Amino acid sequence: MKMKKFLVLFSMLAVMFSLTGCDEEVEAPFEYDGTEIVMDAMEEFQKYKGVSDEYKGYYLSSGTVYEQSAIKGIDQAVNNDKVGEFQDYSEYLSYGELFNMNLVDANIENTEEYVSVTILNKAEKRDVEITIKYVENPEYYITCDQITQELYAQLDQMIAMGYTVEDLLAFAGFDNLDDFMDNELHYYMKNQGIEPYIPEEMVVSAVYSKSELMGQAGMNTLIGMGTVFVVLIFISFIISLFKYLPALFAKKTKVPEPKKEEAKAAQAASVAPAENLMNDAELVAVITAAIYAASGNASGSGAVSKDTLVVRSIRRAKK
Repeated sequence: MKMKKFLVLFSMLAVMFSLTGCDEEVEAPFEYDGTEIVMDAMEEFQKYKGVSDEYKGYYLSSGTVYEQSAIKGIDQAVNNDKVGEFQDYSEYLSYGELFNMNLVDANIENTEEYVSVTILNKAEKRDVEITIKYVENPEYYITCDQITQELYAQLDQMIAMGYTVEDLLAFAGFDNLDDFMDNELHYYMKNQGIEPYIPEEMVVSAVYSKSELMGQAGMNTLIGMGTVFVVLIFISFIISLFKYLPALFAKKTKVPEPKKEEAKAAQAASVAPAENLMNDAELVAVITAAIYAASGNASGSGAVSKDTLVVRSIRRAKK
C-alpha cells in the first residue's frame, strides 16, 4: 500500500516538473533589443514589398535564399490571396528611438538556433503576417573587435596629447570607460547598419478566419473525393470494354491473293497427277480396246493388229 502511494506521488512530481520545464524560456542565440529587431523586420518588409518587376526577376534568378523567399511570399499574398495594398510602415519607422512597441502587433520567439519575429500587416483586404527568421551574424563580432581596437588607439592618442581619461569621460558625459566604449561602438555599428543578426528567411501568409479555413478544407475534400470517383468510373468503363476484345481479335484475317506464277505452279501440280496414268492398267486396257474397236469399224476390215497397237501415254484433251 505504501509503495502505491509512493508511485502516485512520484508520478505527480514528475508531471509537475515536466510542465515547469515546458514553461522555461529558451535563451536567445545572440543578444538583441526587442524594439530594434521589430523595427528591422518592418524595414526588411518595406524593402521588398514595392520592388519593380525587373528587380523581382533579378532577385528570383540571382538573389540570395532570403531575397527569393521574400519576393515569393509577397507575390503569393498579392496574386493568390488577393490581400490588396499592404500597410505602409514608414510612419512607425520615422519615430526612430521613440518607437513604441504597443503601436504594432508583434511577437518575438527565441529558439536555440534563431530568433523569429512576426509582425501583423493590416493590408487593404486581409491581414497579413510577416515572419522573419534571424540568425547570428559572425561578421558583427569581428567588426566589433576591429572598432574597439581603433577606439582604444584614438584614446591613447588623446592621452598622448595631454588629455586625461577623466577629462574625456566628463566631456562625453559618462562615468566609466566601459560605458563610453560600448556607447561609441553601438553608435558606429548602428550607423553602419551592422547588427548582431542577419535575416535568413521571410514568410508572408494571409490571415484567414476559422470559418474560411473550414470552407477551404471542405472544398478541397470535395474536389479530392470527386476526382477519385471520376477516375474509378473511368476505370470501370475501360474494364467493361474488355468483353469485346475476344470478338475483335477473332475476326478472319484477309488472305492475300496469290501471285500469277504461284497460281500457275499450283495448277500444274493439280493437273500432273491426272496426266500420269501409265500405272493405271485397267484404264489403259479400256482405252486401248476402244481405240482398237474404233479403228476396226472405221476401216471395215479390222486391219489394225492388237500387237502393233501400243498406248504409251494418255493426256486430257484441251477444250
